[in-house]
Amino acid sequence: MYESILNFLIKKNFLILNKILFSFFKFFLTKKIILNFLKFKFYAYPQKKELSRWMIKNLKIWDKKNVELILNQIKNDNTVFIDIGCNYGAYSIPIAKIKNKINVYSFDPSEKALNQLKENIKLNDIQNIKHFKIGIGEKNRTAFLNDEIKNYKNSGSYEINNKNLGSKILINSIDNLIENKEIIPKKNIIIKMDVEGYEFMALQGLLKTIKNFETFIFFEFSIKLVLNHDNFLISFKKFLKENNLKIFNLEFYEVKIEDLFDKIKYLPKGHEVLGNYIISKNINFN
Repeated sequence: MYESILNFLIKKNFLILNKILFSFFKFFLTKKIILNFLKFKFYAYPQKKELSRWMIKNLKIWDKKNVELILNQIKNDNTVFIDIGCNYGAYSIPIAKIKNKINVYSFDPSEKALNQLKENIKLNDIQNIKHFKIGIGEKNRTAFLNDEIKNYKNSGSYEINNKNLGSKILINSIDNLIENKEIIPKKNIIIKMDVEGYEFMALQGLLKTIKNFETFIFFEFSIKLVLNHDNFLISFKKFLKENNLKIFNLEFYEVKIEDLFDKIKYLPKGHEVLGNYIISKNINFN
């Protein structure tokens, strides 16, 4: 019954009313729910630490503004979308469903996350997503991943480690995957990164891709990103300069890396992410 109510509220855009309903129904929810956002659907899990639970409470897709921004950048079929840290498919599913003429490549080292992605692919009858159970980094190597949800804030916080904690996983670079023809590139490559502070390693595995294609890289600037790399400011500035790259905010205004470092020092207690930003040579694709 609650699933039908939720989908009626989505259709009629009565989102505020659900806040009241959710405060009551949340105690009785045990099974996954199908949320119909008209152009695509999602399975949402009601368990407290499940990332998709947020959709049940808010009746919106996760990171809706960011997904719409990426959709608007896909102006033709000469584009591929690479979702690094895809989780249940918050980005991959709407982008693949709405832009069904492009190929989407989804990566996550967590089997639990990929199983939820596969469920959503089947739910939407999507044919243009290719998914991989690997992490993305600077080179081909191994690491470890503990995806026991009890150890994290939510199921979107799984992170790799080099401390033999959890299961051994494979790491590879986007450059290698293109060279090995696992990814078939197009002129324009749009990449979303959400890898819990290891974005710079993933960027270092993109050098050939950045050189040979028009790239649009969407990433989080976080405290973890700064702490996970020695001399990060110097290394990041060098990386941007050598690859002729700039950083933009979501309004497409250029920002200076020094400003981001200054602002992140003053984040409120308990906040880890300054915001989402774009790395590209040219903010407009043809």
